[in-house]
Amino acid sequence: MTREKTAEMTAEEITAGEMQVTTGIQYPADKVREGLKTLVASGRLSEEEADLVFWYYSYGQDNRFTYKQLGEAIGMSQTVAYHIVKSDYQASYRNIIPEIAKLKKHVEEDSKRKAIGFVETRTSGEIFRACESALYDHMPTFIYGASQIGKTTALLEFQRTHNHGTTRYIRMGSKWSKPRFVEELAIVCKCYSKSSRTADLERRICGSLSERNLLIIDEFHLALFATSESNSREIMEFVRELFDRTGCAPVFSGTPVAAQEFEAGRYAKMFDQLRRRGLVKVVLPNVPPVKDINTFARSFDLPVPSGTVLAGIKDMLRSSGLGKFVKYLQKSYALAKAAGKELDWETFMAVTNGYASLASARNEY
Repeated sequence: MTREKTAEMTAEEITAGEMQVTTGIQYPADKVREGLKTLVASGRLSEEEADLVFWYYSYGQDNRFTYKQLGEAIGMSQTVAYHIVKSDYQASYRNIIPEIAKLKKHVEEDSKRKAIGFVETRTSGEIFRACESALYDHMPTFIYGASQIGKTTALLEFQRTHNHGTTRYIRMGSKWSKPRFVEELAIVCKCYSKSSRTADLERRICGSLSERNLLIIDEFHLALFATSESNSREIMEFVRELFDRTGCAPVFSGTPVAAQEFEAGRYAKMFDQLRRRGLVKVVLPNVPPVKDINTFARSFDLPVPSGTVLAGIKDMLRSSGLGKFVKYLQKSYALAKAAGKELDWETFMAVTNGYASLASARNEY
């Protein structure tokens, strides 16, 4: 139930606690303070640790968490969170305090980030158009693009904005077998049953999809390279069968390495079968266009980059993709905010050069 077994609590006490902690945090702050003072007096917590626990309680209150959510925030159960707030947690705080400290650090770092939301770019526009074609024209779609150029972010945004029972999104995992893929897809389609066999789940999935649905399969190259050939073939054949039986068009999104294998390699026959049904293929550029760079710059209230700054950004995008660029923008924004000044490209380049120097530093010992 938790990372640390609460041996001092009986099963009846834990069950009772679980029943009590499902309606939100109702315990008053003065009682929390009083309990923490008792723990400090008894030597179970230091003053600093008690302050950390009170921050944890306040964090839950500010976010209107239930005890379940409060426990999940540190990887514990709602029962543990309940007893932490009540100051009657019987087991050691040894594993609790570091988790609360990590949560606090994460929250503080996150507060320094600029909330830019989803940024519409030329790349995301191409992905949206491809998904719309699959959804409304009922044609299988292949989207090829390098890692870290924004494919997954755009696909998740499309799923979010087309999720009125319409778009299903599944991300392939490494070494998945067909039964594992079917289980995960059944969960996505809200028809999973632990007691059902794979064949039963397949029928349920087919019954839950229609031509009014879209099925996005992200990282689909993992189905071709990160598992056995038999698993790969079974997974891809099942997807093709889903399309034939339900009319739900699949969108395959993966890296360019999958294109050769799928179109001219072991899976060329299945690709040809899909092509004959009508097929959309989108190949995204390895480096986001300058227009996308400018769009992100405006999101951080920065002027359009030029000269050596633009050249440096292009080099970063070529080597590491859009994800690293956005992370460096966020880090630069946090540093500028901490210094009480507006973000500028000079700060961004200082951060970029600083990380580059750190990466190239050698251990002298």
